[in-house]
Amino acid sequence: MGKNLESARNKWRQLKETSTFHDVVLFLVFVAVSALFWVILALNDSAQDSFNVRVAVVNCPDSVTFISDIPEKIHVTVRDKGTTLWRNHYRHPSMNINFEEYASDGELKYSRNDIVTSLKSIFGSASQIISISRDSIHLDYTTNKGKRVPVVVRGNIFAASGSVIEGALKPQPSNVLVYGEQSVIDTIHRVLTEQISLTDLSETTVVDVDLQRIKDARIIPSVVSVTVPVEPLVRKEALITITPENVPHGESLLLFPSKVPVVYYVAMSRLGDNDDPNIELLVDYNSIKYSRSGKLHVQVSRYPDRLKNLSLKNDSVEFTIVKN
Repeated sequence: MGKNLESARNKWRQLKETSTFHDVVLFLVFVAVSALFWVILALNDSAQDSFNVRVAVVNCPDSVTFISDIPEKIHVTVRDKGTTLWRNHYRHPSMNINFEEYASDGELKYSRNDIVTSLKSIFGSASQIISISRDSIHLDYTTNKGKRVPVVVRGNIFAASGSVIEGALKPQPSNVLVYGEQSVIDTIHRVLTEQISLTDLSETTVVDVDLQRIKDARIIPSVVSVTVPVEPLVRKEALITITPENVPHGESLLLFPSKVPVVYYVAMSRLGDNDDPNIELLVDYNSIKYSRSGKLHVQVSRYPDRLKNLSLKNDSVEFTIVKN
C-alpha cells in the first residue's frame, strides 16, 4: 500500500513539471476569468424580474381592529440592472404602510401613487416598475370593542357502525369576538362554522374549521377546533313493565307476563345509567277485538334517542279482563 502511494506521488510530481500540465492550468485560469467577466457584464445589463413584496401596517394603535384583510404581499415586476435585481432577491423586500399617515375615519387608503413611491424607495429610484398586482390598498377598521358571541357548529357527521356520537359537538373556543360598526354587531348574536362533513367515525375526532364570514365584520379567531365525541356502543338489557291504556272504568287488564325484556345499545359511558324510567311500553285495550291469537301486541311508546336499536324479546302478551 505504501509503495503504491509513493508511486502515485512521484507520477504527480512528474506531471506537474511537464509543459502540457502548465498549459492546461493556464487555459483553465483564462476560462475562469473570462466566465467571471461575462457574468459581471451580464449582470450589469438591464433585466426584468418579479418579486413578492410583503405588506405590513406599522404604527397601528392597539385599539384598532381591521375589518378588511390586510394583504400579505403584492406581486411586482421590476426592470433594472441584473446586479441590482439579484441583490434585491436576498433583501426580502417589505412595504410598510404608516397607519398614522394614511388612516382616517375608519378607512386606510393607500393609492397606486403611494404604492409606486414606496416600491421606488425599496428597489431604488433608477428601477422601473413594470406591473403591480394591486392598484391600491383600501382597508376598513374600527376602534369599537368586540362583541362576544357563541359559536354554532354546522355539519353532517356520522359515526361508523358500532359507534355513536355521544353528546354535543364542542367548538374551542366556544365564543369568539366580532368587530365592526355598532349598527352591524348589534345584529349578530351567533357565528356559524362552515359545513363539516365526516363519516365512518370510530373514535373521538378533532377538526379545525373556518367560521363563516360576516359582511362588514371581523371574527377573531376565524378558525375553531371542533371535537366530535365518538364512543363504542355496548349492549344492555332491561325488564320493563307494560302499561295498559284505554281500559274502561270498572275493568282491569291483567297481562301475562306483565314485564318483557328490552334489548338496546348505549354509549359506553352510559352503561351504568338507569334507563328503565325512560322506556315506556303499552298495550291497547281497544285492540282486543282485533286479536285472533288471544294476545295483545306490545308497543314501544317512548324511549330516549340515545338508546339505539331498541327491540323487544317478546312483542305480544296474553291477557285477562277482570271486572272490578
